[in-house]
Amino acid sequence: MLILISFVFYRLSLSPSPSHSANASIRPTITIDAGFEDTYRSGYWTPVRVTIDNSGPAFQGKLSVQTFSGGAHQQRIDMLSPWSFEEAVTLAQGAQKQLTIYAPHYTGNLITRGFLATLRNERGQTVSIQSSKQGYEVQPGDTLVGVLSDNADLEPQLTRITLINQSGSLNVSRLDAHTMPTIETALENFDVLILDNFATNTLSTQQLAMLQTWVNRGGTLIEVGGLNWQRTLSSLPAHLLPVDVHGLDLLPAGTHLQSFNGNTIVPVTSDIPPSQPTISTARLARQEVFSNVQTVLSSAQTPLIVQAHQGSGAIYYLAFDPAAPPLDSWNTSANIWQMIIQRALGDRLLISSGAQSYDDGPGQILTRGGLVSFLNPGMSSTTNVLLFLLIGYLLFLGPVRMWYIRKRPAAQMYNGRIVLSSVLVFSVLTFGMAGYEKEAGVTNNSVSMLQINQDGTAGHITTYMSVLAPNQGDLHMQIPGENLSEPIDIQYLDHNSAISTSQMPPGGIPTKVTYNPDNTSLALSNSNLWSVDPIVSEQDLQLQGQLSGYLTVRDNHVLGSVQNNLHTALSDAYILLPHTFITLGHIDAGQTRNFDVQLHATRPVSEQTLADQIAHQVGLPGQYFPFLQKAQPQTELQKHMALLSALSGVGYNYTACEGSCMTHAITGKNTIYVTGGQIPDPNLKNDYDPLLIPDAQATFIAWADQSLSGQPLPTVNDQTPQGQHTMFVQMPMKIHYSGLVTIPQDSVTGNVVDIASFDAGAILPGSYTLTSGNVKFELDLPDVPRLYIGGLTITIPNLITHPSGPGSGITTYNNNITAKIYNWYTQKWERMQTNANDAFTTNQPATYTGPNGRILVQVGSKKATQIYFGKPTLSINGNAIP
Repeated sequence: MLILISFVFYRLSLSPSPSHSANASIRPTITIDAGFEDTYRSGYWTPVRVTIDNSGPAFQGKLSVQTFSGGAHQQRIDMLSPWSFEEAVTLAQGAQKQLTIYAPHYTGNLITRGFLATLRNERGQTVSIQSSKQGYEVQPGDTLVGVLSDNADLEPQLTRITLINQSGSLNVSRLDAHTMPTIETALENFDVLILDNFATNTLSTQQLAMLQTWVNRGGTLIEVGGLNWQRTLSSLPAHLLPVDVHGLDLLPAGTHLQSFNGNTIVPVTSDIPPSQPTISTARLARQEVFSNVQTVLSSAQTPLIVQAHQGSGAIYYLAFDPAAPPLDSWNTSANIWQMIIQRALGDRLLISSGAQSYDDGPGQILTRGGLVSFLNPGMSSTTNVLLFLLIGYLLFLGPVRMWYIRKRPAAQMYNGRIVLSSVLVFSVLTFGMAGYEKEAGVTNNSVSMLQINQDGTAGHITTYMSVLAPNQGDLHMQIPGENLSEPIDIQYLDHNSAISTSQMPPGGIPTKVTYNPDNTSLALSNSNLWSVDPIVSEQDLQLQGQLSGYLTVRDNHVLGSVQNNLHTALSDAYILLPHTFITLGHIDAGQTRNFDVQLHATRPVSEQTLADQIAHQVGLPGQYFPFLQKAQPQTELQKHMALLSALSGVGYNYTACEGSCMTHAITGKNTIYVTGGQIPDPNLKNDYDPLLIPDAQATFIAWADQSLSGQPLPTVNDQTPQGQHTMFVQMPMKIHYSGLVTIPQDSVTGNVVDIASFDAGAILPGSYTLTSGNVKFELDLPDVPRLYIGGLTITIPNLITHPSGPGSGITTYNNNITAKIYNWYTQKWERMQTNANDAFTTNQPATYTGPNGRILVQVGSKKATQIYFGKPTLSINGNAIP
């Protein structure tokens, strides 16, 4: 390959033929800039920005991008990826153009070194070629922060932050309106985005819509107000701003800015600014798009730090700007950023840096591996007809012919004619059907996962497809709309027998992915005429219509409504809560489904997921997945139940996880972490269930009867293929409270806000261990204007004494956990005396409830012994007045 590239450079350096003019010999040149300021994540979609300068005549051609790799100690190009990502180029004379092409940063088992950009003319001849320089790879588990800011001191403050379980200092990349992605899949490279003194009116409508989807899918957005709040915040849509800002003021003298996590600051004045900065004044915005809006820090009635949850992500508002005068030169500013980012990342920081990590594959295919069984093309109806013809042919020539001759001996003289006629008739039928199979037998089965944003108007869709084009070899597929699509590599399929990988080349099927204005086309070069090509595609989606819902917990009942203003009906709809669910059934387009269901007190059931409980309700066994028995679901309901099992980890085991990665490991963005640790009962379901949208108060699920993408089906070789298409819908929902408050178990769980331990770690989702130090959790009361609490109970599951949850397991009470709760009046930590059910109860809730509805709990170990514990949970008895 090195020789080939050297030859290309040599050809480009040749002098033009005398028959060409000097002007015609001037070729366009390219420069390449990959990643986010040369920073990237392996396994993620990476923007490759290529600038083309055309000093010669008008030019038409194509720009393609490929990843290249080498061994651990090689800097040269050793292997080019068989996948290229392309876009058409048209340039006038003297013009310059910058194109951004997204490509997955992956080259198999070799180390990815960078990207190679190639410019070709209309005849496919190489005009210019350029490789990117080797950038910096963010390691799995490390944090990447994107900054949109004109404050020069912000990045130096952030790079001084040191977070636990990180391989180095905080990774920071600057963005602007040009480098900000336009599709959510690319923005997933970032864990945190900061808007600080930035002209947000330069962002496009598409970028702002994509930003909301990114938050809903787990991103953390930090918005900074202060003196320049109008420049930064005034252009943000309401669903991205949890406060209504209305003016400016000075921070009151003597305000502590670092004690909001119950920290004891020494000396006590070290977190008081030496001079008063300008702050923006605001009030909380009560909107349905935010599940919970909490003031983390305030001065009198002015919120200084606000936290709002939306879907799986969160938005933070700061009324002061740590990177602007006079705080820019204050040494404590970096500590404030550290505390905010640490509480925003929470559990993710407790994954040990020594944990073995694995790429989850495109569209998180490894943790959703059971979905592959739905993609198996199987046999078409035409194939079945061919089989019946073959069987009929054999029967007619054998038993039927012999029976006829015995019955009519005179027919013996026509035996030869009978055989020839049979061969002729069945050959004509067989060749005719085979020709029809070749022309019309293209099959495309797909499963789409649509996560709708909390406002119910937009979302993100991931579609898994398998394409079979019998006897056609090369495959040309067009996927409508703006999307990022790629083949699913063999390494993500060879553990799953649902799709054969025996004919796939080890380096992947050579594929050209071309980005067009209205679609993405894929050209796959198959050496096997009957190969099955698995593909994954992701795109952002603006819904035609809206899906909305309203939930209220009142007097031990859950009542509310779901309004389907989409263009299609929804089938088998459910509302999911921790450990329980509400059945809604079929909801027609334009229909509103009202319900009032008694809330049953349930406790975690070992080894029983929500998918199991729903399957039992409809008369099917738990972990229902007939594909394991080489059978197929027979009804739509059975298909839906099998899909729920697949999403809960059934149907696919990964060797590295020693089972399903969904239940035997911790999954993050595109990464699987195998901690190597064990808890006494790994089947315990604490607050975590794979069907629940993480951090959402409730989750709506259903199946769309028709596609919600608003786009036609993909075409294959200029045909619309036959096949089965499934669209699964998820949406986060907010819970309101009214009347006598009974909080569903695990609906309010602790969020990690501070880590003061060198060995604290997350073992499985919602399960932790430590030997030294402590971890602080915050439990937020329901977002109710007036909530009168008679008593509260906090449960900290001890996974040694009660391995299957509180009230189970060992009866001998031997609590090795030290738990403390923060007293907001005395501003000191007090010992929590938990009972045999791992619970602490108090009838003086005001003492331990902060001025903004926050309860702080600290968990540590007695005598430096190793402990295993689950997330703290909150139960209250009270009365809510809306």
